[in-house]
Amino acid sequence: MAAYFNEVKAQLKDGKVAFLVIIFTLARLIYGWAWIESGLHKIAWFSDGKLNSAEKIGSLITNIAGEKVTRFDPLNINEAFAWIAQNVFLSMPGVTDTLVVILEILVGVFMILGFRIFWSALIAMFMNLQFLAGGSFNNFGYIWTNLAMLKFARYAELLGVDGFLRYRQNKNLLEQAREK
Repeated sequence: MAAYFNEVKAQLKDGKVAFLVIIFTLARLIYGWAWIESGLHKIAWFSDGKLNSAEKIGSLITNIAGEKVTRFDPLNINEAFAWIAQNVFLSMPGVTDTLVVILEILVGVFMILGFRIFWSALIAMFMNLQFLAGGSFNNFGYIWTNLAMLKFARYAELLGVDGFLRYRQNKNLLEQAREK
């Protein structure tokens, strides 16, 4: 473990790397906590007796493929997604409610631990876009954070589980990030 921390110190001697690692480590901790809080607040969904995701999914279908929507969609992607939402997710809103809570908590835990940041941000992006399409317009900050985490995942993971695992594998923590 001491060798890993010595390697991290060596990497942080580069000012740009130090700046990015510190900023993205703090960002992923704050962002991860926000995801955990969001998931924990939705646990109330299980106690109120309602299937809360059904209303959001209905709004999503109306917003992306409703009769009043004017759009240029030559591949019918909106229609296809609306069909999936209506026939898959609306047919099992209890499962959807459960998945939303579990995925929000998992994204938060993975962000805090610095584990699989890219994949966590990708799942978070998918969920945020669904919330946005469902009419929840408070997700813009999350979407921009997801984009940053997707781009700078290696720096965000350096002081986390993935940074340690990468060190154990090849002892070259940020080479992949510098090459990109």
